[in-house]
Amino acid sequence: MKNVIVAALVVVAGIILTSNVTSSLEIKGHPDINKCIGECYAQYVADNGNIVEQEVRRAEAAKAMSPAELGKSAFVPCQACHGANGEGGVGPRLQGRDAAFVSDALNTYKANGTRGAQSALMWGVAGPMSDTDIANLGAFINTL
Repeated sequence: MKNVIVAALVVVAGIILTSNVTSSLEIKGHPDINKCIGECYAQYVADNGNIVEQEVRRAEAAKAMSPAELGKSAFVPCQACHGANGEGGVGPRLQGRDAAFVSDALNTYKANGTRGAQSALMWGVAGPMSDTDIANLGAFINTL
């Protein structure tokens, strides 16, 4: 009996799925959804280069940037808690802190250590950071 119910559910699910999709490239009610994939992608590559070329350009540009410039882009998600200029908010003020403070704090969080009531929030942030990421972020925060 259970097998019959499972088979019936599979058939019903199949009918529902096939009624919404008219072909592998067309969604019912949106016939032009994939119309420009090839043409648009070809134009995108002509304008921007392929993904490998884009990544090479990004890497070359990063080589020319200072640690503080690299840290500035890494600081973007930090702004949600620490403020756009490190003035503090939900998280503590970072203005006036030096790179050594930032490095010590992030390495403590990276090791799941505690530096205050909100330490657990920082464990997931600092965990994936490399030593270079931490140094770059410290260099930027040092400029605030």
